[in-house]
Amino acid sequence: MNDQPFLQFDDLQEYVATRLGSEGWITVYEYTESDRQKIGYYCALVAPDAVSRCLENTSWDLLIGHGMPGFSFYPDGTHRYYRFGDDDGVEPFIIDRDFHGLKPSYKELSEEFRHFHNLYEDRRAGVFIALDDNGDDVEVVRTTPKRVQVRAKYLKDYLAARGMHMLLFFEFDRWSEKSLGELGMEKQDEKRQESDYRYSRWVAPWEGVTNPSRKTFARIIGKKVIKGTENYRPSMGWGRENQQYEDFIIGVDDDGNEVHYTSDEEQLANYFGKNPGSPHYLTPVFFRKSVMAKYYNDPAKYRVEDGHVYCGGYWSLRLDNSHRDYVIVYLGDLGKLSHKEQLYWKSFNVLPDGGVSDVAFRRGILGEWADTDEPALSFKANYERFRDGWRKKHGWDLFKPLKPEDEHYWGTLHVPASENQKEFDDQVMALAKLLVERLNEREVAKYITVGPNEKGIAKFEKYLEAIGFPDRQRFITLLRNLNGLRSGPAHVKGRDYQRAAQHFDLEGKGLSHAISGLLVEATAMLVLLGSFSHQREPAKDDE
Repeated sequence: MNDQPFLQFDDLQEYVATRLGSEGWITVYEYTESDRQKIGYYCALVAPDAVSRCLENTSWDLLIGHGMPGFSFYPDGTHRYYRFGDDDGVEPFIIDRDFHGLKPSYKELSEEFRHFHNLYEDRRAGVFIALDDNGDDVEVVRTTPKRVQVRAKYLKDYLAARGMHMLLFFEFDRWSEKSLGELGMEKQDEKRQESDYRYSRWVAPWEGVTNPSRKTFARIIGKKVIKGTENYRPSMGWGRENQQYEDFIIGVDDDGNEVHYTSDEEQLANYFGKNPGSPHYLTPVFFRKSVMAKYYNDPAKYRVEDGHVYCGGYWSLRLDNSHRDYVIVYLGDLGKLSHKEQLYWKSFNVLPDGGVSDVAFRRGILGEWADTDEPALSFKANYERFRDGWRKKHGWDLFKPLKPEDEHYWGTLHVPASENQKEFDDQVMALAKLLVERLNEREVAKYITVGPNEKGIAKFEKYLEAIGFPDRQRFITLLRNLNGLRSGPAHVKGRDYQRAAQHFDLEGKGLSHAISGLLVEATAMLVLLGSFSHQREPAKDDE
């Protein structure tokens, strides 16, 4: 093996001159050691007018562990406070926090940088995260005990905003088990400087060291200047200057070809005479129902409600999700989405097929109040209405709130867009959680005599009989067969599942229509029970 290029840092000299500081991820701290080399990186911020002074030597202008607040004291007894320990104008970006072995040490990222980009720290993953204009996570900083890397775009925007440069310090040590004579080399001592970097490099015998594996020592030490984004312009966040707008299918021409038009509100007509002859802001755009899968599958991030989908408090989209076959969004509203989200919706865009749902028309055009008739949305609305009404009337919950670990079932409940068995099983499980598992057996049992082997649904049947509910058999049959379907996802699809599948006619209706019918029936039962006036109030057994 020829050690000469390795010890002369042929690879690093070219790297420092061309690529260091220009990668997508910039290493701003590192201290690692392997069998043949030791790597050190650190950094500091300086004002542009201090760069030439800093490049007068290769010494690091800020050492690891320095840069903390401090004082200077003067003979007359006065003192001066320094935010970073001195008045050299060198500012730390990574602070090495050390507690002298009494507490664990760690690397602290500049608070101003974190606040500037509103970074969220995920300590388990060792990353700092920003939210892009779509509300999606973007890793900005990656940390380990021995390395810190920053995404270049975010670092350079910060430098530009501050009007600062970064000095990226580096020091590499390498060694060889061979002497200079054995390597055919002589001692080397080179210094090199350009407008944006400076380093010293040398190769020499490792004198005074008895380690036989380290007879020759080489080091390169220096610094490179990283500048901020050129022509940086801070965004106001709500401006249009960087917004991109996708075209969507809004109809067909005389030959049956698709007609596309931009979602840019500034190019659309409205009711006040804007852009006459252009498509209206309220032009309905049609999408396959499966467009909603992304939002249902991530209830921690998204919330689907009647007429809206929300990404936390970051953005929302008005939509018609009461339509039987499609999801419909007005053309101008699509332009309010980030470009990334527009592209997602565009992939589900289809030709218009009729108009908006009756519910959306009555609400949006006629200004009327209208309950949704979409099965899952209607069930949710009536379920909440029922729980509130029951609690006010009786002082206890018939259906207890979901446990925190099960709350996602509420957010994901929907009518599947396809004949997907897993999606069907998930919806069955969600309904069973809401209607069977959360039955308040303890309260129900106070009004009836419970047999030794009677559990949830059996207790509820007795309770309905005790209050004289006339449709109890219909309700109990629904719950038992729902529980039978649930036995499929929870266990092997055995006899109970087959019986329930036959009851709901899964083979004839298909999975999607079966869930739709199940939701309609469950909603009807809630409405009947909610409006039922007890023929008699059963005696409460306080025992």
